[in-house]
Parts: sequence; structure tokens; C-alpha cells
Amino acid sequence: MATLLFVHDSPFEYPGVLSLSGYLQSKGHTVEVLVESCEGAALWDKAREIKPDWVGFSSIFSRHHQCYRLAREAREKLGVGTVFGGPYVSYFPQAIQHEEVDVIIRGEAEESLLLFLDSHDRGEDYVSLPSIVTKRNGQVLANPPHPLESNLDKYPIPNRSIYYKYSHIRNAYHKQFMSGRGCPYNCYFCFNQEFRKLYDIKGKELLRRHSPERMIEELAQCKSRWPVKRLVFNDDIFILDPAWLEVFLPRYKKEINVPFGCQARVEMVTDRIARLLGMGGCHHVMIGLESGNTRVRHQIMGKTFSNEQFLRAADLLHKYGVKVTAYNILGCPTETLDEALDTVRLNARAKVDYPWFGLYNPHPGTQTDAIARAHGYLDSNFTVEEQRRSVFGRSLLKQPQIREVERVHKFFYLGAKMPWFIPVIRRVVRYNLGPIYTLIFLITYFIRYVGESGASLWQAILFSARNLKHY
Repeated sequence: MATLLFVHDSPFEYPGVLSLSGYLQSKGHTVEVLVESCEGAALWDKAREIKPDWVGFSSIFSRHHQCYRLAREAREKLGVGTVFGGPYVSYFPQAIQHEEVDVIIRGEAEESLLLFLDSHDRGEDYVSLPSIVTKRNGQVLANPPHPLESNLDKYPIPNRSIYYKYSHIRNAYHKQFMSGRGCPYNCYFCFNQEFRKLYDIKGKELLRRHSPERMIEELAQCKSRWPVKRLVFNDDIFILDPAWLEVFLPRYKKEINVPFGCQARVEMVTDRIARLLGMGGCHHVMIGLESGNTRVRHQIMGKTFSNEQFLRAADLLHKYGVKVTAYNILGCPTETLDEALDTVRLNARAKVDYPWFGLYNPHPGTQTDAIARAHGYLDSNFTVEEQRRSVFGRSLLKQPQIREVERVHKFFYLGAKMPWFIPVIRRVVRYNLGPIYTLIFLITYFIRYVGESGASLWQAILFSARNLKHY
């Protein structure tokens, strides 16, 4: 049977890789993971010992250049082909034109990757398989995606040992899980628009979930084998189905009883939902506010809830002892300095416990990206290939007041926690204080991370040291 080696540089477990590995291993293939930031100089020596038939890369936006680099090294040092998957290549299949990219598998890849490895074992050509993008004699060949799997319980519990051989991943304060897939919303800035186009989906058939029983089994198995102090559910919207929560959360509290975090949508946070989360042991809920300014949030980001709805959702969660993380995006196309400060003010009014704050990062093909281009804030030939910057550094947009907005971003935590300080921020950001802004951001983001993650001071320092290069 075939041996597939996944390689990436970030010191985290990738939920997609976990799901793929569990399914492929259940079908007889061998799957291994090597993390560059854990292996260091020994990376390719370890890879040679594994003797992979293919090297796989799960690509995400802004990290794709690291995938390209590692793929070049894999081809040079191992002499084997490379397979790319993940959001980045799913929505930018033109990546196949890079010499170091041999095969792309677009969309959800369990079934397509299995067919691909099976064809390798049989010595058959994979060029006509679903979801495959490849090239032959200078010509790009692309096939329609494999249909989405409706029964997620079909996929076995992942074997987390492929990651937990690394002590700092194994002992990380929280573990990541996925109970479901899909999002019914169409936010203007989100790549879910491209997901629908890929599968030609107009209804809710993209929304699928593990049964409560299957999810409890996976959580219990992990808890029995590995240190688990907190869990995070990475579903786009964990609270989509109240009936599912009514079954799952009481069992979770009784059988798992570990504080967890999850993602929610403002309009879906009701008293019933907040009560269920609080009684189930939810530590914090992550909500995409994006902007505290109604015009920006409605017209530029495509989220139509009101400020009052957001405040009510935060109040309901706090009522039942659940803390709130708000995702905020500054520097959106056409956003002014005062509109950016509205976002800080709304976080302060809602008493957001853990405000997360990034700078807008354009995803070509989305409506928000089109708005930026229409106003001339992005070069007309800008592509996703040019996204090299962290969402915490500097904006890619060329629009009025963008430098002042970037500086508001660095002060965001202070303003959200101390609203009396916001007028001071308004005045200070007119001045270029150089690295002082970066220092303020790093210190306050560290404080935010310690609170939300529950990590010890030492664990947080180690985490920060490993990830500072991505700033």
C-alpha cells in the first residue's frame, strides 16, 4: 500500500490532515506527519527513513509560500511527487503551474485522495480521477470535484499519534476537533463563496455533522490517551442545530467535562443556546463581529446583524457564565479611521473578554475583494500568490487613512478594555512611532492569548516564541 507523508512548518495539529489520515489508514495506506518547526535540521533525514511515495501539503492562505518551499525541498531531497490540498489550492488551482506542485486535490479530499493512492498502488494513471488538477506536456488538466460525503460518521476517529509524538503538541493546553462541516452564510470576505462555486451548491446540503454518539466517542478516546485540559471545536458555526446540542451537550458534560471553546453566529445566540452552552461547560464562544460600524459590516463585509443584536448575544452568553471572543477585522475597503474606532468602541460596550483583531486580507474572487479593486485600493493584477503578510502586520490596501487604521489595530486591546483611552488612541495614531506600535501589539496580544487559551505563562511564552516568525 502507498505511503503518504504530510509536511508543514506550523507547530499545530491540522484537523483536515487528521481526518484524512484516519480514513486512509483505515483503508490500508500509511500516513505520517513531519512538522518542520519540531524536526529542525533533521526533517529530511526523518523523511528518508519513512520512504514516502508522495509528500502532501495542506495549504492555507498566507502560508502557501512555505508549502511551495517545502515542496521544492521534498522533490530535491526525496525525489518523489507532491500533492497539494487545502483551502488555498482549492480556490486557486492555478498553483499547479508551479514546478514543485505535481498534483492538486480540490475540496474535501478523503474520497479523492483514497482513489489517488489506490491508483498509485495499481500503477494506474490518476489523470481522470475526480477533484484532480494536474499537468501533462505543458497542459493543465482539471476534473470536477468528488461529491460531498453526507454521512461524516463514515470517517473513522483520527489517529492523533501522528502529531502527538511531538511533546509540545501533545501537551498543548487545548486540542482541536471538528464536529461538522459547512456554513450556510455568504459573508462577502469569506472563501466559503468559492466553496459553493466549486460544488455548485445553492442550498444547505453542504451542512453535515457527526452524530452526538460518534463525537463523544472521539472525545472520550482522546481524553483517555492524551492530556486534555481544554477543547476547541473548529466548526464554522458550532451552534447551528439546537436539537443536536440538546443531545450532545448533556452527554459532553457528563462524560467529557472539559472546558471548551466554539464558534457561533450572532443571530443564532438565543437564551436557549446560551443556557445550553453554559450548562455544557463552554468556556468561551468565538463570534465574528468583523466591524463595529454598521455601514462597513453590512455593505463591505456582508454581515447584516445590528449592533444591538451583538450586544444582546454577548449579554446572554455572559449571563450563563460563557466568555466572549470577538473576531474583528480592521482596514476593510473604504473603512475610515473613525469607523475603525467604532469597532473598538463596540467591543468595549459588549465587554468582550478576548477581542481578536486582525487586518483585512483580500481573498481574490470574493465580493469584498471586488470592492477593494473597484476603488483602486488593490493593484488590478493582484493575485492570492502575492499574499505574504501576516494579518497582524501591515495592510495590503492603498487607501486613505490606512496607516492610522493599522496603528489603531496595534492599540485595539487597550481600547477595548479601557474605553476611556479611545480618544487618546484617536490622537496618537496620527504619529509614526515605529516599533513602539509593534511592541504594544505583541504585549497585549500575549495577554489576550493567555486569557483565552488558559495556558500557563511558560506555555504561552513557548507558544509565542515558536510563532513570532509568522507575525
